[in-house]
Amino acid sequence: MSANRTLDFDFYQQEDQPLFSILTKDIRVMRYITEKAETDLEANDNFKKILLYNTTHQDQTGYYKFFDQETYIGFGKLSWDEEGKLEIGYMIVPDHWSKGYATLIIATLLDMVRQSESLNKATVYAIIDPNNGASKHLLEKHHFVSVWQGIEDGLPSEHLVWQP
Repeated sequence: MSANRTLDFDFYQQEDQPLFSILTKDIRVMRYITEKAETDLEANDNFKKILLYNTTHQDQTGYYKFFDQETYIGFGKLSWDEEGKLEIGYMIVPDHWSKGYATLIIATLLDMVRQSESLNKATVYAIIDPNNGASKHLLEKHHFVSVWQGIEDGLPSEHLVWQP
């Protein structure tokens, strides 16, 4: 993949639920997120929350679908938490792992933060499973540093904060 490659992306829409489910119903994707694949009901409920967030926030935050030309690559998000911090996250379709797509999604989302007056003063953080060395390495490449590690909602968690 070219170093100057960009991905197409847009907010998820109602008709994109099957795309989202490709990710959340795959245990390979969800292993380091919830440690289990989602059922149809869980996937539908979580997608409804995504659509609600996307329709109620007028800034660039939200849940995005990413494509390389016509090929669905995965999910990226920038979402406000209850404390006014921005959480960044991503999930990649397993067929596209280890091809540089996660790096592109992270870079795209961080560029959005840098270029937005309403976002660029926010604290940006990521939550990962500390056993997910690939995600930790990618985030560290983008100047995230670990600030906390422990058990959160019954799952191993690590919080990393972006230090631009």
